[in-house]
Amino acid sequence: MLRRVLTLMIGFAAMAIATGAVAVVSAEVKDKLPSKSDQSCLKCHEYDKASNILAGKFVDVANKSKSMQVQIDQDMEVIFFDDSTVLKNAPSLKEIPKQESVRIVYSKKDGKIFAEQVEVKKGLEVSKDQLITVEQVAELVTKGSEKGKYVLLDSRPEDMYNQGHIPSALPMPFFAFDKLQEKLLPKDKDVMQIYYCAGFS
Repeated sequence: MLRRVLTLMIGFAAMAIATGAVAVVSAEVKDKLPSKSDQSCLKCHEYDKASNILAGKFVDVANKSKSMQVQIDQDMEVIFFDDSTVLKNAPSLKEIPKQESVRIVYSKKDGKIFAEQVEVKKGLEVSKDQLITVEQVAELVTKGSEKGKYVLLDSRPEDMYNQGHIPSALPMPFFAFDKLQEKLLPKDKDVMQIYYCAGFS
């Protein structure tokens, strides 16, 4: 029987940005520079352990000066770009929605912050037949994971899990998916895998 994987998205779920390898930088970036991230980004990503990363909210772009503004907590960063800057998940810098989350791989050129790569947050698209309602989850939780034949996985950071989680849920932060899948994912293909996060994606 085909593996049944139902996905509960109560959350800011996974960014397409989030591949788990936050330290990936372009070949041109030679110097290890400190990373700076908005606190909202650090709830789900470990950018503070990487180098050459700026992560925050996109504010505006000025094509004439070839610069953009990104808000990281209370600070406004001015970041320069040129034709070699790689843009992911948006057709152009001008079309990035204001206050959208961005991750920038940067270097320093002539004392200025220069964007090697700009990656825009992209929500995970889940087909309707893979979604499950809160009521359905509540019903399964009442039965218990063994009787209900499900495993409930909390993909938020572990400190959020420790503050409170749905009964029977197991902690599986999405950036640790590769490390934890062997341990937490069921061998029985008929067991439903239900994932949830911190808000609807």
